This record gives sequence, structure tokens and C-alpha cells, in this order.
Amino acid sequence: MASRFAPPVPQVSDRGSLPRRQWLQGLAACAGAALLPSLAVPAQAATTGRILVGFGAGGGGDLVARLLADRLTERSHKASSYIVENKPGAAGKLAVDALRQAPPDGSTLLLAPLVTPVLSQLVFRNPGYDPGKDMKPVGLVAHFQFALAVPASHPAKDIPGFVAWLKAHPKLANYGSPSQGSLPHFFGLLLGKAAGVDFLHVPYKGGTAMINDLIGGQLSAGINTVQELLKQHEAGKLRVLGVFSTHRVEQLPHVPTFAESGFTEVQGSGWYSLWTTARTPDATIQRLNQALGEVLQEKPVQQLMHDWVLEPQHSQPHELEQLRQADIAKWRPILAASGFVAD
Repeated sequence: MASRFAPPVPQVSDRGSLPRRQWLQGLAACAGAALLPSLAVPAQAATTGRILVGFGAGGGGDLVARLLADRLTERSHKASSYIVENKPGAAGKLAVDALRQAPPDGSTLLLAPLVTPVLSQLVFRNPGYDPGKDMKPVGLVAHFQFALAVPASHPAKDIPGFVAWLKAHPKLANYGSPSQGSLPHFFGLLLGKAAGVDFLHVPYKGGTAMINDLIGGQLSAGINTVQELLKQHEAGKLRVLGVFSTHRVEQLPHVPTFAESGFTEVQGSGWYSLWTTARTPDATIQRLNQALGEVLQEKPVQQLMHDWVLEPQHSQPHELEQLRQADIAKWRPILAASGFVAD
């Protein structure tokens, strides 16, 4: 029998997906929202656009892309019909390759999490693309937050107590993440450095197996998105001790940030963003950005994202590029110190 809080052999599992019925219900609500002609073009010029997703169907990015595809189609009065194409593989590179081959007319978009324009440039020896040259920013879509949780039976009740426990039990100082080279992986490194402990990373292939082992006590801690940890926290099967965001998460109002717990440098968030093909005209970029901003202002869209534990946030294209550069600067020294490199 595995010892309590001892690192297990990771199990292979698909990452948990968001409830599709919830998405369909929200989509129906969105259909009743007021339509603006932001993307309207003459009827004879009707086009079919694509939103590429570098990960499989059913995950968070896929659902956000389908929501955007529906709302952008409706806002053009169906003069531009957007479909979602999933191109999973190579941490999003296959989707970027498809974007690079698309015409520079704004008809092909890419819904990308932070890993595609930021982490890919830091963890891979040869990422195969340069976001600054091969992609053009349209705008930020939403932030999503991460948290650290422990088994319900763990003696630690807060982050300072957990760090003290780690120092008292160095052989049990481990944490799980959904995958190697993911943001949860690097948040653990950030915490270990700030706390002055050797925090052993236990990677999994998906969040479900990691959470199951965390509930079972085979891990001392686990780091994942708030969305994936929330249900088990509310059911009392695990305990979320802290969130990595700069502010408390609305769905976890009593859980402090790491900064509130004394670790001001342990913070960050994930985000979804929209990109298009390089050399797309600025006027087309601005038209897409305006339409995206209007979609994110729709009350049903905001409610649906809230249900998915996302924080919708619109930005101008140059602001998205500034965010990308800032996150590269933030994570580069952390990854360099870790020595982690992916093939």
C-alpha cells in the first residue's frame, strides 16, 4: 500500500472536461442577446471563417472557441460563419502551423492559452514557430486561475501551515500537476523557491488522475485550475489552501491569495487569447478586436464564463503583446533555474 502523502506512479488519464450541457444552455441564452453589425459584410460576400484550437474537443479552450464562433457568427448577421477546428498535438504547434498557412485576411483565428504564445518559447528546444513573427494578436479573451490543494485529511489548514509542514517533513514535500511543462508545474517551482523547500514535482497525464491521487492521500499537494479543483473542494474531498492570482477568486471567497499568505512573489494566472495570421491588415485586426470586445460585453457570455470559472477581459492587440512579453520575462528565469527543457 502506498504510504500516505508519498509520490505515486502517475497514471494516464484524459484531462477532465467542462460540462457540455452547461455550454449548450449558455449558448441558447446567448442567442437571445442583442446583435450588432460589427462584422457585417454584404450578403454576396458571405465567408466561412475558422477558429483553430490546438487541443482536443471538450476542454476549456474548445468550449470558449465554440462560444466565440457562435457569437461572432451571430454578430455578423451570419454573413461570416465561424467554425471550430481542433488540431490537438505538439502543445498547440499543429494549430499554429495551420494558422501560418492561412491567408492574411482575418478569416482564420487561433484561440490560444498562455502555453502557446509564452511557455512554448521557453520549454521547447525548438518550438517551431515565433509568436512575434508568425502570429498577430487580436485581443485577450479571459483569465483563469490556479490553486494549491491538499487532501482533506492533511493537517495543514492554510499556506503558512503547509509550508511549515513541508519543512518538517522534507521527504513528503511533493506536489502533483496535470502535466510536465504546464503552468501548475511551474507554480510549484515558484512556491518551492519562495518557501525555501525542495518541492518534488510529480507529473501526470491529465488532471483527473492527479486529483484522484490527491483525494486518496498519495500526494501531499496538487496544483491545478480552480475550475477543476472547485467541485472536490466544495464536496469536502480536498482542501484548497491558496490561489495564485493577484486577487481572491469569486467562487472561493474565503481562500486567500499566496500574496495575502506572505508569499508576494508567488502569483500569476493563465489566459485565453485570440490571434490571427501574420501580415493581416491592421484595419481587419481592429474590426475583429471590436467584435470580440462586444461579444465579451454580452451578459449571457459573461455569465457562462463565470460558470466556467473564467474571468472575461478584453484588451487591445498591443496590450496582448505586452502581456505576452511580460509573462515571458516572468517565467524565463524560473524555467532556466529549474533546468527543465522539453524535446
